[in-house]
Amino acid sequence: MIDQQPGAGRVLGETTFPDVDAAFLMDLRGWLTRPLRGWPASLVRNVAIVLGELMTNAYRHAGPPFGARLTVPPAGGVVRVAVCDGTASGWGWQLGRGLLIVRDLSTDWGVEHRADGKTTWAEVPVPRRNV
Repeated sequence: MIDQQPGAGRVLGETTFPDVDAAFLMDLRGWLTRPLRGWPASLVRNVAIVLGELMTNAYRHAGPPFGARLTVPPAGGVVRVAVCDGTASGWGWQLGRGLLIVRDLSTDWGVEHRADGKTTWAEVPVPRRNV
């Protein structure tokens, strides 16, 4: 469902599911522990927040099927969080508190429309390690 474009980077984790419910939203952090094992705790926290906000918006404002993917682009420095849904029609989300949080935790974010839905993505910066 989430298209992997050439040169898009290394996939850390990916999941698809027909529907989202409250229990799934509560278990997002559990899903993240596998693909982000060994990454800085602050990054895992920020990715969990961004993924949760994007997934909640998809659940509230769009339709199934849903999917999520975490990738590291070739240039590195960020983890790209992508959430897809099955609603191909317009954006329809207002820039509310959740998307303001996504904006504040990300270096960039946006929406890619597809024939069978859309993908909302955000790039969360990897903290620099002290040298």
